[in-house]
Amino acid sequence: MLWLSPAAAGDPAVPGATVESVVAIAKRLNPTVAAASLDFDAAVHKIGTAGVLADPALVLEAWDVNRLGVGQRRFGVEQEVKLWGKYGLERNVAQADAEAAKFQGRATVIDLVAQVVAAHGEYNAAYEAVAISLEIKRRYDEILGLLRSRYGATSVDQQDIIKAEIEAATAEGDVVRRQGEQKSAAARLNALIGRPSLAPLAAPTGFRAVRAIGLAQVQALARSANPMLALAGAQTNSAAQTKSLTDLNYYPDVTLGAKYVQRPFVEDTGEFMAKLNVPLHYEVKDAEQRAAGARLGAAQARNEALRLRIDGQIADAWFSVDALRKVVQIYVARQLPPARSSVDNARTGFQAGSSDLSLVFESERRLRTVQLDLLKLKVELQAKYAEMERLAGGSL
Repeated sequence: MLWLSPAAAGDPAVPGATVESVVAIAKRLNPTVAAASLDFDAAVHKIGTAGVLADPALVLEAWDVNRLGVGQRRFGVEQEVKLWGKYGLERNVAQADAEAAKFQGRATVIDLVAQVVAAHGEYNAAYEAVAISLEIKRRYDEILGLLRSRYGATSVDQQDIIKAEIEAATAEGDVVRRQGEQKSAAARLNALIGRPSLAPLAAPTGFRAVRAIGLAQVQALARSANPMLALAGAQTNSAAQTKSLTDLNYYPDVTLGAKYVQRPFVEDTGEFMAKLNVPLHYEVKDAEQRAAGARLGAAQARNEALRLRIDGQIADAWFSVDALRKVVQIYVARQLPPARSSVDNARTGFQAGSSDLSLVFESERRLRTVQLDLLKLKVELQAKYAEMERLAGGSL
């Protein structure tokens, strides 16, 4: 397997804690990767069938056959031989096709890695969302317990207890929903890396760090490492070799033969033969040459179009990553701390009897909204960064 690292083989640790742990499992177990490897293996073996002599023909002849018997017996072989370097060009075409299969396999692996990184980001976000919901439920249960101990079963301020009970029930329902989303994210991640959907996953340790890198650097890396660009280059090379091979259709091939001749009452003799095919139908050869030239031009045009498209896609992903990174920093530095302070102040004031219960719930909802929005931004950032890595041809 050309693209796989054996480091993950035999690792008894449960994956899921980090992106690297699930990527290693995916490279080893995902059947799409195995299929790409087998496609490359088939293309490599095909090189051995190109640019070789065709099987010789065994010739058995009986001459002058009549009622008296066989007058002559001839035994020989004939071998077709291609001239003018055709065998070398056939091997070059097969090697270019094998290169294309190799780069196609690498593209498959890189696409898989990008999907795994994005799925692990969703799994991490779902895990953190459960923790947020559990913490909110714990605080609501504390408020409800405080109200019950403060007012007991009297009719005074029972409305606050009812509000707290509704909010606590809502928080409990949110916990159940978030836990279901966590299980769904784990099942999707397991399926993507090639494991059973219910296979255990370790608790994630956090989102992968996003490295700051310049746009020009990413684009330059893509031109040298993007497997789809390399695939287009290999296909262009194959088309060029095929064009050169087609140009040689104007030149004849030769068939060589030798026979051993037996005659009764006469010394045995030998015969030698050389046969050339005559390429008279030039209009057919011209059409084949024009078709091969058109295919070469199309391959070159696709290669250039792909390069331009990847440059544009990288720019799109880079600007998205840059903006998302800044928005995440704003949320962490300017939205999350005030939202937490608002909750603390509201709870302190309510416990002291100087603020209303509604203010506590309002601040809790505001904090939860900020935390969940921040998780969504982090998931989007991970997905966009993985997309940029896929376009660049590997880890940044």
